[in-house]
Amino acid sequence: MKNYLVSVFALFSMGVGLHAANTGDVWVMPCTELQENYQNFPAEENNRVVLGRGETEHIQLVFSTIPKEEITLSTSSSPQEFGVQYRILREIDGFDDALVPFESKTKAEKSTTVVWLTFETPRDARPGTYDYSVNVKSIRNNVTLNFKVRVADYEIPLTPSIPSEFCVDIDNLPENGSDEQKELWTEFLLTRRIDPYYGKIIDPSIWRWDNCFSPWPWDDPRSQKLLQDKRFCRFALPCLVDDEEILRMCADMKEKGYFDRCYFYIWDEPKTPAHYEQIAKESAHILSLEPEAKMLVPISSSLIEGENKWDYKYTFDFLTPYVKILPISAEEYKCQNSVAQDFRKMIEPRAEWWTYVCCGPVGVQPNFLFSQTPFHNRAIMWRVYKENETGFLYWGVNRYRMEPFAFDRSLDAVGDGGLVFPGYMFGVKEPIASARLERWKEGQEDYELLKIVEGKVGRQNAEKILEQVYRSPSDYTRNSGEIEAFREKLIQIAETYDPFGQVLIRGEQYLVDTLNAYIPGPGCEYSHIRIDELPIEAHVLKVDLQNPNTRVKTFLGNDLIEGLETVSSACDRYTTGTADAFAGINGDFFNISAHKEFPIGAPRGGCASEGIIQREPRSMEWAFAAIDDNNKPILDNMAFSGSVVSLKAPIASYTFNDVNLPRTDCYSCDMTFYNEFAGGYTRMDENAEIGDKLKTEVFFKLADGQAWKINSPITCIVTRIIKDTEGKNALKPGEAALSGIDQAKGFLDKLTVGQKLKINMTIKTAGNETPAIREMIGGNSLLMKDGVIMECNFNDSYNNVLYPRTGVGCSADGRWLYLMVIDGRQAHSRGVYSDEMCDLFRSAGASDVVGFDGGGSTGMVVNHTVVNRPSDGQERAVTNGWLLQTTTPVDREIVRLAFNYWNKEQINSFSLPLRLMGYNQYNVLVDSDLSPVTWSCSPELGHIEGETLILKGTDIKGTVTGTYNGMSVSRHFNFGETTGLESVSKWSRNVKFYKDKSANLFYLSQDGNGPCKMAYALYALDGHCMRQGESELSGTYCFDFTDMPSGLYLLKVNMEMESFTFKLIIR
Repeated sequence: MKNYLVSVFALFSMGVGLHAANTGDVWVMPCTELQENYQNFPAEENNRVVLGRGETEHIQLVFSTIPKEEITLSTSSSPQEFGVQYRILREIDGFDDALVPFESKTKAEKSTTVVWLTFETPRDARPGTYDYSVNVKSIRNNVTLNFKVRVADYEIPLTPSIPSEFCVDIDNLPENGSDEQKELWTEFLLTRRIDPYYGKIIDPSIWRWDNCFSPWPWDDPRSQKLLQDKRFCRFALPCLVDDEEILRMCADMKEKGYFDRCYFYIWDEPKTPAHYEQIAKESAHILSLEPEAKMLVPISSSLIEGENKWDYKYTFDFLTPYVKILPISAEEYKCQNSVAQDFRKMIEPRAEWWTYVCCGPVGVQPNFLFSQTPFHNRAIMWRVYKENETGFLYWGVNRYRMEPFAFDRSLDAVGDGGLVFPGYMFGVKEPIASARLERWKEGQEDYELLKIVEGKVGRQNAEKILEQVYRSPSDYTRNSGEIEAFREKLIQIAETYDPFGQVLIRGEQYLVDTLNAYIPGPGCEYSHIRIDELPIEAHVLKVDLQNPNTRVKTFLGNDLIEGLETVSSACDRYTTGTADAFAGINGDFFNISAHKEFPIGAPRGGCASEGIIQREPRSMEWAFAAIDDNNKPILDNMAFSGSVVSLKAPIASYTFNDVNLPRTDCYSCDMTFYNEFAGGYTRMDENAEIGDKLKTEVFFKLADGQAWKINSPITCIVTRIIKDTEGKNALKPGEAALSGIDQAKGFLDKLTVGQKLKINMTIKTAGNETPAIREMIGGNSLLMKDGVIMECNFNDSYNNVLYPRTGVGCSADGRWLYLMVIDGRQAHSRGVYSDEMCDLFRSAGASDVVGFDGGGSTGMVVNHTVVNRPSDGQERAVTNGWLLQTTTPVDREIVRLAFNYWNKEQINSFSLPLRLMGYNQYNVLVDSDLSPVTWSCSPELGHIEGETLILKGTDIKGTVTGTYNGMSVSRHFNFGETTGLESVSKWSRNVKFYKDKSANLFYLSQDGNGPCKMAYALYALDGHCMRQGESELSGTYCFDFTDMPSGLYLLKVNMEMESFTFKLIIR
């Protein structure tokens, strides 16, 4: 896929041809490029511009000119899909930075003149490629420049996804701050995705300002109109007003629904204990009036005096009870990503973490200073995305001297505070943008594109793409070509990424071919996918943990601690007359001879089933996948601690750390717990020699009404005691035992037959939680947590190698469980690195992932058939694994039919094998190949030969129908038009589902079966439920999705005991 897409973009870039045109002394270069490099960018026959809806894109035209000569730009009429503005780059206070607009004529001031063409698209622009040309005429030039302007199919949001708060000094506006200038400056900043806040100096000695989102009083009608402007993200409210006004202002904002987006800029860069006390006092007062008020305080350093100076922990501990928005000077991050994250940990979640720049940072780090390059300006928002701050603050756009104009040069940071200039200096009314500000805006739109991509493929994949241009505050691109490639990658994903047919692996987009897909059991979906370019093949089971008819079960090989068993054998063993173990995968790593750890075959991590621990989680460094009593998945690092309490006076307790496998090589390893999985007897330590030490072994059974549980105390009764034994004593049915040497032996020696014991089997997660675990298996690593790929993927030698792999994942809400195996070390599938497996899990919907044993152990069984191709050539016996087992009564009556899946290769061959599968009322697959079946199809579709449908071609439509035992199912084809449906199907209930061709209306109908209750839920691809409802279905029901945003959705419908899923395209 990657090579294919690169080729597409290369061809598009060439257009009619990338040959230098006869363009005279005119060059066309990106806005972020250094001006001195202009000769590297000769004008082309077709110069390319790409932008989305609601976006701007700037191009620099560079001319060789004669000072004072007239330059005329004339153009063909541009399509309504975009507008173009001309601006000439003028000098201001010694710097080429002011972009002065003109209609068609301007004058050259130097021998080289720079004109910016700014392309801007409305939000209703139609995607497509449009021609645009501009004629440049001067004494030395008479050239027509041609542009191919592509309006891409994505939209920059009207309301920015991150607040960018820029201050305007209200006392430094032109025309003494006339209403006209206030309107012009407000509109100017809003069009640049900036929330203006107007500041008025109150106390210059401590740099005390009062700020408001509007240049007029907050309750002025013009201010109230601004509140309704959707371009605003956040609103600054004045805080230096009386209590009555604060109460009235907050009440008004709450009533209008804006208050959660408001803040009080209470203080600027406090540095002394007195400042802190003043912040606390003023904030506490405002909070007493309005408890939900948010204070904002920028921080440029910790305290510089007093006993807590240089202590940032104290700073945030003191401020966060009062201040809920904390912008931190980017200079404080010391040019390191890791230091920024240290600040984030200190601030979040107690307050919002923002950032800002001003007179620093200087040098290599992103900022607005004249001593820096255009790349520094654009990289400001790249940095914000990388560091994951939630807001950006800038202290002033017009902090300069007006008469005569001069930048502040006092801090050797020229350019700081001066981004927008008074228009009267250049003979116009409106404010003048600096080139630096426009480049910042380009970076802000890059930020929005990154957020769009993040929503499609996850933050980590978006960060990988960002690394093409930005890696750290000192390591980012100085090449405009790399920026264009970066944007192309983002735009490609924003426009074309389809989670049903594509996946992002290590930031690269690949086509996914689904080779097979069907429902193997209740609440479960199986798919077999292939990515040709790598190549890899993966098998995925997606399980709905809310479905009551399937449960997750773990198995231990032959129910012995050192037992080895194939997954298919375990599926057969756990399939009984009342339950079908219809699917499973392998689990944990296990002892092999090369480990020199015994017994051979024992799991390396811990495992449990039905609340009974089979082997303890050995340490918090080991990752586990578990299911609790509420059927919720827990994927985390875990550790075990057991204890026994003697309930006979004097009450005493003892801890133990080992289950079924004794270890005597440490001080705390002197007691071992045994149960039915030990092999029928107590054991010797096979890994250490304990000499002539004898044991005491206490045997016990559960008290009446008790059952073994994890993280819940269990009462037991002692049945017998064997003292001074070497071990290897048999356990009777229903017995468990504690075996001890050394101090543990002394504890056990004091117990008596018949007395009660309290046993605690405690498993804690890394977050110190103690869930009621029912099923559990260990893996080597927690590979992904909350959608973030962990470092162990790259610093662990097992993970960072191409390998066949097995893993388990779960969705963020805990509803969905994902079991995956990926073939490897074979021609059809090279295997994957563990982070690549995480990318596949993420594309399926998982947020957390644990890796299991791979290599020759990797195996998946579905409906009692091994579906993957093990790298050893045959299925390997393993220590444990996960199973999916039905919980429904046995029912062989078929009530629903389903077609087999047809993959791309079969469809392209025009020869489709026909097979019907039969399901019972619980959606249990009863028969995967029904016979006899009567087949028929529409004549215009093709014809049937035996069990094969022969298609007439590609531009056809029609229906194929299979009938079995009086029931029918139909699949509809329409190769000539995308309808938004994979098929129109007919079930045993005579149910049909179809779409209105002209609107987003979808219909579900049934005939002849009487009314039935129907419930539905519409899901976005990330798993969020967008809409749900219930109704009685007696004829036809219309799902009205005309108000839903365009995109791909899944509609799930339940009708009594039947469940159906439809993939919808809402346009």
